[in-house]
Amino acid sequence: MAKMEKMVPHILLWEVGQTKEEIEKKIWNSLTPRQIYDRVKSRGYHVVTGDKGGPTMCGVTLNTFKDWRKRMGKPMPGVNDLKTLQYDEWLAILKQMFWDPCKADQIHNQSIAQMLVDWRWVNGTQAVRDAQTVLSCVADGIVGPKTLGALNAADSLSVFNRLKNARLRSYARIVERSPSQMRFYNGWVNRTNSITFTP
Repeated sequence: MAKMEKMVPHILLWEVGQTKEEIEKKIWNSLTPRQIYDRVKSRGYHVVTGDKGGPTMCGVTLNTFKDWRKRMGKPMPGVNDLKTLQYDEWLAILKQMFWDPCKADQIHNQSIAQMLVDWRWVNGTQAVRDAQTVLSCVADGIVGPKTLGALNAADSLSVFNRLKNARLRSYARIVERSPSQMRFYNGWVNRTNSITFTP
């Protein structure tokens, strides 16, 4: 079964990046997910012009943080709270708002789970609906038994490739509808291609 902790470095890499030193010394390979987060959080806060997600901390938008806090019955956060977002809350957001809705603990193949959850992380529930469409499931954005069955089909490589290709097509559609998003296109494509299939 897929494990959420295995995808933490992937998300942080694409949300924060690596320094030349980290690449040369392969520092990320020797750290736990918490250690990775603690190492990169000082450069994890971003406000990117044109990014519809708004302010983010290691990929968590302020709106997502607010939504999660509301669900947990916690005080509403502001920008300063986002800037100081701690690993435990960041991980809980990943699990409760992205991993669990994809039922990723029940996906047999790690690569398929990472492709779907990372797609949802970047594009929200529309990603799940697009995945369901390509898997010939009802595109309701809810991962249920039929969607899980399609994700866990015997030919996992075929499922992975179908998800990957659908994700790449979705980015082309986004740019076609909103040309201002072209500045993010290559990053989305590279991020998608960085997830490789492992049986």
